[in-house]
Amino acid sequence: MKKPKLVVGHLMNDQLLVKSVTTPKHIDWLKWLETEELVEFFEEFLKLMTQISEGKKDVATLSTFLADWRETALINSEPEVLADIIEAEQELDARGGKPWSQIKQEIGL
Repeated sequence: MKKPKLVVGHLMNDQLLVKSVTTPKHIDWLKWLETEELVEFFEEFLKLMTQISEGKKDVATLSTFLADWRETALINSEPEVLADIIEAEQELDARGGKPWSQIKQEIGL
């Protein structure tokens, strides 16, 4: 199996520079992010790295950030789970579902 790659582009002075970059194995989960999510990930990542370099955030924040995005990517990799989440969101939007208090009562909490 080929290693996952990202295509990275940079527009400057009306010139577009594009390069294909092989992703390290420990972040190969990036391949499961949707295009819009990948853009959001890198925007937030660059902002966070700037804040860390300025001492406004710490490395623990980066660890949490990466873990959260990894979870998003892993959910994307499971079509059944993603379909269940979308169905639940649609049900809630349509005022369906059960109140949390009712669920707790049903399961004996």
